[in-house]
Amino acid sequence: MFVLLLIGCALQTEAQVLTDPTLAFSLSKGSGKPILLIFAGSDWCMPCIQFNKKILSDSSFLSFSKDNLILLEADFPQRKKISKQLKIQYEALAEKYNRSGEFPKIDLLNNEGNLINELLYTQQSSAEFVNELKKKLSQ
Repeated sequence: MFVLLLIGCALQTEAQVLTDPTLAFSLSKGSGKPILLIFAGSDWCMPCIQFNKKILSDSSFLSFSKDNLILLEADFPQRKKISKQLKIQYEALAEKYNRSGEFPKIDLLNNEGNLINELLYTQQSSAEFVNELKKKLSQ
């Protein structure tokens, strides 16, 4: 089943934002691509909602990401329910990468899970965000 999932991901024309940390880290190790880890509050954090609409939903960003990144969103909603298992995984990610509880917090991790760099979302356009990502990836 895992192999079929990998094949399905490879055939897509745009990247998908994953919500399963185990799958994201596995795909990163297998492909060598870094992970863009986004800590979000999808139903209460206005900058997170704006980031989702302006960046994560943009086809040019998703096209760039398909070739260069594994996208992982760790969502901490207040009203929407997530599974207990997923909540435990997200809390473990937050303990390691987001101890200050910032939202949105965007980390670039290598395929071993080590922090490469942090990115800021300052209402920039998708093109500007991609340019910033390219700079961080080349460092």
